[in-house]
Amino acid sequence: MSEPRRVVFKKRGPIHVEGPVIVRDEDGNEVPIPVQKTPGVVKFCGCGRSKTKPFCDGTHKTES
Repeated sequence: MSEPRRVVFKKRGPIHVEGPVIVRDEDGNEVPIPVQKTPGVVKFCGCGRSKTKPFCDGTHKTES
């Protein structure tokens, strides 16, 4: 049995998913994961303002 994925919610920031994941849209199509600063961690938008949803683009850092 594989290890469970670790999901970390950052206050007013992204949702980090650690470990290999496949991201799919509502139609079941695989969504390419952007290049990651931290290998093995996918960051999803938690603030709703990202221009690259569902992924975090760092917008939460620049807007109040």
